[in-house]
Amino acid sequence: MSNSLSDVRPVVGPSACFPIGPDDATRSMLWRWHGAFGDVYRVQSEDNADASWVIHDPALVQKILVGHAANYRKGAGLDRVRILLGNGIMVSEGEFWTRQRRLLQPAFRPRTLADFNGMIDQENRRLAERWRMHAETGQPLEVAAQISESTLVIVLKSIFGADYPYIVEGESNPFSLLTEEPERNLRFAARFRRLGRLVEQLIDRRESAPRPAFDFLGHMLAARSRAGEAMSRKALIDEVMTLIVAGHETTASALAWAWYLIAVNPVIRERLQAAADRVDLDQLGRDGGHRNPDLAYFDAVINETLRLYPPGWLLSRRAVADDSLGEHRIEAGAQLFISPYVLHRHPDYWRAPETFDPARFEQGEEPAHRFAYIPFAAGPRHCIGEQMAMTEMRVHLVHMLRRFTPSYADPHPPQMESHINLRPADGIYLQLAAR
Repeated sequence: MSNSLSDVRPVVGPSACFPIGPDDATRSMLWRWHGAFGDVYRVQSEDNADASWVIHDPALVQKILVGHAANYRKGAGLDRVRILLGNGIMVSEGEFWTRQRRLLQPAFRPRTLADFNGMIDQENRRLAERWRMHAETGQPLEVAAQISESTLVIVLKSIFGADYPYIVEGESNPFSLLTEEPERNLRFAARFRRLGRLVEQLIDRRESAPRPAFDFLGHMLAARSRAGEAMSRKALIDEVMTLIVAGHETTASALAWAWYLIAVNPVIRERLQAAADRVDLDQLGRDGGHRNPDLAYFDAVINETLRLYPPGWLLSRRAVADDSLGEHRIEAGAQLFISPYVLHRHPDYWRAPETFDPARFEQGEEPAHRFAYIPFAAGPRHCIGEQMAMTEMRVHLVHMLRRFTPSYADPHPPQMESHINLRPADGIYLQLAAR
């Protein structure tokens, strides 16, 4: 049996076969193996004649994701994502991916995203009012589900704009299955993909009565390639479905973890509340808090949350041509795995890596290597929605901490569910006291 990575020195790894994939068993094993085998090791898979390789050396991560990015495409584990999302930019490859990324990029420029600041602000004001009514009951609130519903509304409004009411006629939101069904299996994928018909109807509405629209769908309909070509109908639908899932689940997961960490760290919570009290909320609704020095600590808390609980906790790549990684030669076809969850807790690059300490991002001294922190990935496939996600999280936390003091209402720490995203397995329960 041949190995996909030929070594100048022997590379260790577990003796037993193990199928690496987006699941709890993989996250647990990667964490255990990192302590046993270090930054580079080999894992044999039962269904693959070649070995998979796990890389947690930041210098090699930089080479894979940035320096030699053209030599690495998305790797194993994408089949279920492709079934769910079609061929959107999360899974597409090659020239098609490059074309789609160019067509989408203008919609994610800071000046364009600023159009959504007011809507994000208003949705969080509405959520705060619902939380106030619940706080008056004195009962704990499961905030993960609440945040998931709110971020779903935000992403749908950012995509469909004035057509959003057409989606949610009455009180029914067909996309609510994203918040109501935790499983991401084939049955769920089939139900979600059927919603593509609704997206197509909205596209038909736009094309039958063209009008300027500054939402994501409007930008995608207006986008043209260098040759003057528009996106195909299928590509449009796939990109919309990708934005709905990617723009909703990652932000919701990160905010749920942030609430847990804030609630169990009262000194950090008090500092955040003091900063929130100084914020001009009208200005926040206009600029999303960008470059506001009073909100620097909020960004540090968000970054530290993403360090401990990165939603995209497992990245995979496949080599398309021979390459070298440090002392190792990598052959075309090799599968490589990088776990931001493990990388962000690497003791060689973080002091007290298990400790929630936002100050490390204020001081700018950590990590010891830039590529020991990649919550939004890096390189050409860096997450296109990073700025919007940061705005959503910052605005949400300012509004809620200005109005409520949270305390954790569960005797046990939350368990992690490690599927496509890293999220709380059973929610986050908080006791909210109105301020």
